[in-house]
Amino acid sequence: MRAGLATRRAWVVAALLVVGALDLHSTAVGLRAHARLRARSLDGVRQSALLARARVAPVLAAGGPEVMARVAAIVVDAGLSTSAELFRIDGTRLAAVPPQVQSPHWPTAREMSRLQTGEVLATTQLASRPPRVLGYVAVPVPAAPAVVVRLASDAADLVADLRDRQEAFVTQAIALLLVLATVALVAPPRAEAPAAEAPALEAYEEAMDRLRVRDEETARRHQVERHRMEGELREQEPFVRAGELTAGIVHEIRNGLGTILGYARLVEKAGGATAEHARGIVEECETLETVVRRFMEFVKDDSLRPEPFVLERMLERVIARESRARPGPKTAIHGTAGTIVADEDVLERAFENLVRNAREAAGPHGHVRIDVERGSDAVVVTVADDGPGMAADVRSRLRPFFTTKSGGLGLGLPLAFKIVRSHGGELTLSDRSPRGLVVRVRLPVARSAASVPDTERNQGGLASGVREPTSIDETRNR
Repeated sequence: MRAGLATRRAWVVAALLVVGALDLHSTAVGLRAHARLRARSLDGVRQSALLARARVAPVLAAGGPEVMARVAAIVVDAGLSTSAELFRIDGTRLAAVPPQVQSPHWPTAREMSRLQTGEVLATTQLASRPPRVLGYVAVPVPAAPAVVVRLASDAADLVADLRDRQEAFVTQAIALLLVLATVALVAPPRAEAPAAEAPALEAYEEAMDRLRVRDEETARRHQVERHRMEGELREQEPFVRAGELTAGIVHEIRNGLGTILGYARLVEKAGGATAEHARGIVEECETLETVVRRFMEFVKDDSLRPEPFVLERMLERVIARESRARPGPKTAIHGTAGTIVADEDVLERAFENLVRNAREAAGPHGHVRIDVERGSDAVVVTVADDGPGMAADVRSRLRPFFTTKSGGLGLGLPLAFKIVRSHGGELTLSDRSPRGLVVRVRLPVARSAASVPDTERNQGGLASGVREPTSIDETRNR
């Protein structure tokens, strides 16, 4: 009697386990079906992006007024997407159809590099309102930077399908819990359980353990990605404040320069012993006015005007100007580089900050050495001082606007880094033995007329670009 009851219980348990397995299989089938639907949507937007590139490339090559808006309208009118936007490589939007469409998404630096090699990028933005599938493609333009076209298609079907799958998953999870509860109630005692049932239960438990581990790993990756994105947003906040502060400072400097220049010209016209000094003031004011104007142009559109110039002459001007402005150690240039192609005015601002930092760190009795070396494809400028260097705990807090100097703004190195990066170069910092800091600037020998955009919005700001053999934090934030 008891043997027959145990047998019936075993059959019930086996049947319930089969139902649970079918439930899990149904869930897996639903997830695969949604994955296929999403893959088809992404493949569709990739094909549309390729067709859009073929259609708009001749129009962009022809140029003409309002060409960007016309290109966006061509993409939408051809039925390739519900909306189209055109951007520069640095993320500046040029045109959009319809005009009110916008999305905070933008490719990372690695994805942008792939776009410029001809690849097509497709992604989903299901959490946005409305949900969309986005496609990116870079369209080359003769004698100008490539234009990035973003296509957006409605993803309501994907969202609805995902919602249905989630509801089905909840229902199946409840059913699975009921199955497990029933198994626990009707399963025979351990002593009565047939030996053949143990492998099935063990396999089921192993499968559930694998699912749990996979879910925990997915949750961990999502948490890491969320923290990374939050960090990127925090990195961008100082640069927003820097833009506002720069606009106000430049306005005040221009007003003050205008007043000084007017009085200096009056003194120069009056002649006498002070006329020569007044002429020097006029020349310096005109130089500063040019610097302010070019700096504002650089900040406004992030573009450069590369021209050939002799690097050593520019460095000699920087040293002479810094030596006249404030006392400090003797600074000399060793080596030659000859002519390079870059924006001389903007690059001069970067080396002014580096030389000034080195002289201030070395002090009146210290030493500053500038070495110039030319390779086959790049020029390397090394600015070394024998100052106190920087402690590890201070280096770990390197951020824009953080400074150890009284009255400093902490913008010298970030600005120099931005200018060097915009020229396609690298700025590396390391310790100098036995003491001091070495700043190494590597610049390509020749650059095209197009500037390299500083798209650190999706890559971590300053910390993602300054390289160092040991640690990024080995820097001097002056």
